[in-house]
Amino acid sequence: MSIQEKIYYCLAILCLVLGAAARFVFTAVRFTGFLLWCAAAVLVVCALLHRWGKTRRWALWCKRIFFLLLAAGFAFFAVLEFQVISWSRTDWDAPAEAVVILGAGVNGTSPSLSLLVRLEAALAYIQDKPEIPVVVTGGQGPGEAVSEAQCMADWLAARGVDPGRIYLEEQASTTAENVRYSKEVLSGLGLSSGANVAVASSGYHLCRAAWMWGEGMVPVAASMPVRYLPLTINYYIREAFGLAAAMVFGT
Repeated sequence: MSIQEKIYYCLAILCLVLGAAARFVFTAVRFTGFLLWCAAAVLVVCALLHRWGKTRRWALWCKRIFFLLLAAGFAFFAVLEFQVISWSRTDWDAPAEAVVILGAGVNGTSPSLSLLVRLEAALAYIQDKPEIPVVVTGGQGPGEAVSEAQCMADWLAARGVDPGRIYLEEQASTTAENVRYSKEVLSGLGLSSGANVAVASSGYHLCRAAWMWGEGMVPVAASMPVRYLPLTINYYIREAFGLAAAMVFGT
């Protein structure tokens, strides 16, 4: 076994161990664990192709094609990740006729950390915009005593937001449904399909939301506290794959 093959196998074992830790110990970053397992499989294939390529012509061509596809995949991921990061911002200057807050998990009746930072970002955004309506969107999932929309409405009202300007959408269970049903609520309020609407969500999620929303979306980005940096990185990496799925499947 050559030194290069040994390096491939050692890296594959390392990826397997780190992937298992991410999947079963540090479960908040399970997607990163899955990617590490994929990396381990790729490294094993690289080791095998390196060995077979020395004596088998077909293996040499397979190795070249494999690395070409791998490079193309990395390039595509880099483009998507750039889009995800570039949308992770708040556009304070663009006018907005309404605000939509996309739902996240609820712990009983309290917002999860992901939902809490979205609410805090939205609250900061609407402080000087008392006249525009606020749409909160998200249904009720397993382990949730109330819908995500109801949880958000209660949280905002408790912090001084006029309940009369808060509109609940309690059916959505996916980002695509968040967008579709929220637009129906906005239409009922008399807003046109091309109206400027501020959409508040986690920073990493805004690119996919914009892809589904289309024209007129104003980003309002929520950021996790710095102490959750590994979790944030995990979400940003995962979102590039989520964006690719949205492009292909529209969900």
